[in-house]
Amino acid sequence: MPTKASRARRWIKSGKAKPLRTKLGIFAVKLNQEPSGRETQPIVIGLDPGSKYSGVAVASRKAILCGFNLELPDWISKRMEQRRILRRNRRSRKRKSRRKPKFLNRKGHKIPPSILTRKQMELRVVKELSKTYPIRAIAVEDVVYDHRRKRGGRYFSHVEVGKNWLYNELREIAAVKLFRGQDTAKERERIGLKKTRKKSKRNPESHVTDAISLCSLLLSEITQTSFHFDIVRRPKYSRRKLHSELPSKGGARKKYGGTTTPFVFRKGDYVEVRRKAGIIRGWVSGYTRNFLSISDFEWKRIGRFAISRVRLLMRNNYLLIRKR
Repeated sequence: MPTKASRARRWIKSGKAKPLRTKLGIFAVKLNQEPSGRETQPIVIGLDPGSKYSGVAVASRKAILCGFNLELPDWISKRMEQRRILRRNRRSRKRKSRRKPKFLNRKGHKIPPSILTRKQMELRVVKELSKTYPIRAIAVEDVVYDHRRKRGGRYFSHVEVGKNWLYNELREIAAVKLFRGQDTAKERERIGLKKTRKKSKRNPESHVTDAISLCSLLLSEITQTSFHFDIVRRPKYSRRKLHSELPSKGGARKKYGGTTTPFVFRKGDYVEVRRKAGIIRGWVSGYTRNFLSISDFEWKRIGRFAISRVRLLMRNNYLLIRKR
């Protein structure tokens, strides 16, 4: 359960607890001895899913504990199309290494990767929060599209399949309660929260306010307080490819992508670079012979730096936190 900062400092100083920071950037303490009691207040999670952005909030009746804007990956479809073209080109070349299809991969039910990655990211954040807080229930805004009435039942929605997959996974964490969009809007107006129409804006009013409203629907009453807010997204490094798209001189194609490097660092690691001009912090996005490429939160390269100047701060956990 959340506690006062002064009490947590006393615990750390006396050795009753040790400090730690979760993968979502939340500061916490871990007790080194049996606690005096195990009674907890009801804490719930509100999830406002979307196609590009999602909002997550954790709250109890006494306080709003944290909120996150999730910037969901939107580059998966383009990369899958690129991978399909490269695979077909490899198999159509007149070489001895040309192979036939190993199996028929058009059987069974499958969630498209572009939808699955978004749902997996939402699930990952909820799982990390459930490790920190004793979650009693999860409130989700359920967007229902009536295919039978609006399209005559002619089309099958992959979005519905991905949504139902997420609900089944969330039910293994805690009880899931679904609400409609109009319920969220009414509750948001009742408790006096504001919402902006610009969904790409990086503030709580874009998505977290709806998630807080969902928490209020479960708790029936909520006290508005200041809370930990951050932006979460995935690193945009390239996965492993057998070779790059264009051959170099002589027709040879170099291997491309992957997260491994010949050094102790891996792509996606959060590192620190010490220079005379100051300290630079960012994520490893590539490497050359003796240099590492460091990128910022937008995954734009800051520069290349010698490995001797780079210090590892945190291993890659497939999440980028803006406040880092």
